[in-house]
Amino acid sequence: MRNKLMVLGPTEIEKDILAAGAFPMDYMRTPEYSKRLQKIFANLQYVFATQSPVLIYACSGTGIMEAAVVNSCKEQDTVLVVNGGSFGERWADICKNYGIKVQEIKVPFGQSVNPHDIKKELDSHPEICAVFTTLDETSSGALTDMKSIGEIVCNYPQVLLVCDAVSGLIVEPLEMDKWHVDVVVSSSQKALALPPGLAFMAVSGKAQNRLREKHLPSYYFAAEAYLQDWYRGQTPFTPAISLLAQLEQRLTNIKNTGIENIRKKYAENTKYLRDGLKKLGLNTFAQNPANAVTGVQIENALEIVKVMREKYHIEIAPSGGDRGKNFLRIGLLGNIDKKDIDEFLSAFNQTIDELKRRP
Repeated sequence: MRNKLMVLGPTEIEKDILAAGAFPMDYMRTPEYSKRLQKIFANLQYVFATQSPVLIYACSGTGIMEAAVVNSCKEQDTVLVVNGGSFGERWADICKNYGIKVQEIKVPFGQSVNPHDIKKELDSHPEICAVFTTLDETSSGALTDMKSIGEIVCNYPQVLLVCDAVSGLIVEPLEMDKWHVDVVVSSSQKALALPPGLAFMAVSGKAQNRLREKHLPSYYFAAEAYLQDWYRGQTPFTPAISLLAQLEQRLTNIKNTGIENIRKKYAENTKYLRDGLKKLGLNTFAQNPANAVTGVQIENALEIVKVMREKYHIEIAPSGGDRGKNFLRIGLLGNIDKKDIDEFLSAFNQTIDELKRRP
């Protein structure tokens, strides 16, 4: 019996999307395939709320984060990283790996950065060339106020604003162009509800000017070739063809449904889950909680995750490291509905009662 995925990715995938990946291979270097890719590119612009190119890579979410660093910075540059958890920390680790000087704003776990702290850092460190942020810090479930940050950073012409929207894309409002965000990265296995393996990087005009300058050494991740091919409906290297077929179908579904309607459904399901958790005496952990990811502080978190998996066949996720002993996360990304949430709440309640009765 397979387990229901209520983690933060991979997610439950709709049947028509699964079926789209089962067709025979297409050859990608044809005029017909370029037309398909151009439609995919246009629908990605709709999802990212941008008129700028959205580049497609065959890699993981961490891969596309590295691509953002490689194309935003030069050797010995100084950057500002908002570090509120595992994924903010990942930005810092990637930058340090390339010898970039990192200024960090460390945000307490479960809290969100005060945008004015970013302004203070930019004023104090005029050498900063990029600000790396996380829309939805999935390690805690905290949401970042990207709109306010964009309004601040756009006043610093030398600074790029880079946003990790790997788990936040689609479920959270994100207006790339209106909010002055220069680079937005995401991947396929979260709210796009596809298998892992595709990643996306949207680049503003300001970011395109930066990446055309001397950037960090990379062959596969260097964006200039992707950008050139984007304009002709191609990718520089062999794409993940089966995944692109699934992406094509998923984007068509999103466009037909309307992204605001999808966000509304995620918001309703998230409230439904959190109301159910409150009845069990549990509250959402994050100070400013994100949509579709709910962090819960609870004793015996690792044991709860184990029982839910082995007895009730529902996958939820502990937090990483020592924090996982008393912190778990529930995801509603992908094909999850209120019936699934009811089944989860029932199993969760029974699991907690069972653990209380253990000697």
